[in-house]
Amino acid sequence: MEKLSKKRIIGLICLAALALILAGCTATPDDSGRNQAGIGATVEGPFPMRTTAPPQEATDTLAPIITPEGGVVSPGLTTPAPWGGIVTPDPSGFVTPTATWGGGVISLTVSPSIQPEPTSSLLRLGSEGAAVRSLQQRLKDLRYYTGSVDGDFGNATETALKAFQRRNNLSADGIAGSATLNRLNSSQALPATPTPQPTPRVTPTPRPTATPVVNPNVYLKNGASGSDVRRMQQRLIELGYLSGTATGRFNDVTEQAVYAFQRRNVSYADGIAGPLTLEKLYSSSARSTSSSAGVIGMTLERGVRDSAAVRTMQQRLKELRFYTGAVDGDFGISTETAVKEFQAANNLRVDGRAGESTLNRLFSSDANGPGSVTPTPRPPSAGTPTPIPFYVDVTPNPQGGYVTLREGNSGALVRNLQQALKDQGYFNLTVDGLYGVGTSESVREFQRRKGLSQDGVAGPATQRILFEGNYPSGS
Repeated sequence: MEKLSKKRIIGLICLAALALILAGCTATPDDSGRNQAGIGATVEGPFPMRTTAPPQEATDTLAPIITPEGGVVSPGLTTPAPWGGIVTPDPSGFVTPTATWGGGVISLTVSPSIQPEPTSSLLRLGSEGAAVRSLQQRLKDLRYYTGSVDGDFGNATETALKAFQRRNNLSADGIAGSATLNRLNSSQALPATPTPQPTPRVTPTPRPTATPVVNPNVYLKNGASGSDVRRMQQRLIELGYLSGTATGRFNDVTEQAVYAFQRRNVSYADGIAGPLTLEKLYSSSARSTSSSAGVIGMTLERGVRDSAAVRTMQQRLKELRFYTGAVDGDFGISTETAVKEFQAANNLRVDGRAGESTLNRLFSSDANGPGSVTPTPRPPSAGTPTPIPFYVDVTPNPQGGYVTLREGNSGALVRNLQQALKDQGYFNLTVDGLYGVGTSESVREFQRRKGLSQDGVAGPATQRILFEGNYPSGS
């Protein structure tokens, strides 16, 4: 019994000692630690304990996750420790994991990273509002934008923004982010480069052409050629007596222009440009005219496009009922056909090319319309012609040119002339080789029909048209 009592006493003492030990190991919450660490903070000690934070209202962050080991994953950057603790971010800026021997806390510092710019703050194609209006106004101030400041980010705004970005060494993506806006609204923003304006071309005022010195011994007449003739033709063109291009060859058309000028400016008209005619022609008091005597130095043919001369010709052919197409200045198939029909109706060479003979005939008052028949030439003067007392035989020119034929001439050249006039319906007498009054009248009628000087003398110009129908090239 006594031994049993001792055992019970020893057991009670052990129990009491154990109770005291257990009572001394129980940790009481420290309010100061809660104030410093906040609700839910873990208090470190020999036996770490975790307090429970009161429930809070739901926020945009994720809810805490309890791991199978008993750890807690805080929202965002907290991660569970493998031994049941928790990992929380340390604001000090260093990554320093610290583990306690009893499942304590691991503190983890996450280095700050550059966050992308929120999409909602970018201005781009399709954006609207006051921010876009401010952007447009600033771009307008810098001369990049010329549209309406309406707060609508459209293609024009995007184009202006890209131009600003390129000029200011920014990424030209047409999106206004913080970098673009900061530069745009700064004092260092470069304005748009002004568009260079073309320098107006100043046409120099042409210097007046000096009046040439007229040689008192110069008489320009039909058949002449050279620089003096060309200068005279240019002046006649300036005054409206001729049209076309000066050729330097004094032909029948040039002679008619000289006649017209003389009748309007001097007291005589012989078709010869002598000193008095030339002096008046080159003077400032020379009177111009609106009716051209003819066209020189010009040939209109198929393929000529947008030509004022072709339009004039088409209009005249339309008036004469040869042409029904458009007066468009284009020498096409229909215009060529009309020219050929006109040439056939007017006893001209039918080639479809409007040279000097065709154009001069076309614009003359004697131009025949479609279906016209060459009229019978006027018969020689009534009554018995005055006989020619004697005839002088004329021989051919040894150099091959035409020899001027007139009343009183005879020979083979006169016979050829009469035959050509008869073939074309101008001579109905006997081909006898005698240049009498009848031959002279026939030549005068031929000259009238061809727009030549009507003197009854068969000069080189009259014979060229009679025998060739037109001047050969280079004549």
